[in-house]
Amino acid sequence: MKNLMIILCIGFLLVGCQAIEEIPEGYYDYPRDDVEAAIATLSFDPNIPQFVPFPVEFIVSDRYHLTGTDQEAMDISFYSRQNDLLIYQVVDGETDQLINGEAVEIDSSITGAYADNDFAKTLLWKEDGLTYLLIFRSGIFDTEEVTTQVTKSDLIKVAQSFHS
Repeated sequence: MKNLMIILCIGFLLVGCQAIEEIPEGYYDYPRDDVEAAIATLSFDPNIPQFVPFPVEFIVSDRYHLTGTDQEAMDISFYSRQNDLLIYQVVDGETDQLINGEAVEIDSSITGAYADNDFAKTLLWKEDGLTYLLIFRSGIFDTEEVTTQVTKSDLIKVAQSFHS
């Protein structure tokens, strides 16, 4: 009986440690229940990020159809206390939406496009018949005072974390 308790305790510790290790240093968990509830209203089943690049203060979601099409879409906006914004957009189907940017590798089988301008950093990719978009905008526009510096590799790492 004592050995069984020890094995169970070790098992719980390993599972707990594994959950902690899923979020890399410098990335943050978010209220996943809010996102899962919003995703549940869709007629398709997109992947969601396992973490985001800043602490989330609140989440806003919007389900809609692309103008002039029957393609269902959803935007989920993650806001920080400093008003940093990460928009997660998913569209049911492939779109003709393009961004003028550089080709990037999400993983060995998925490529995307990345663009960075003074206003936002954008990553677009297509996977399993869906189109995904991540857009980061800093809450502070003075580049010397930016509280959260999200990079291209940060957005790619968030994209790599997606699963349903």
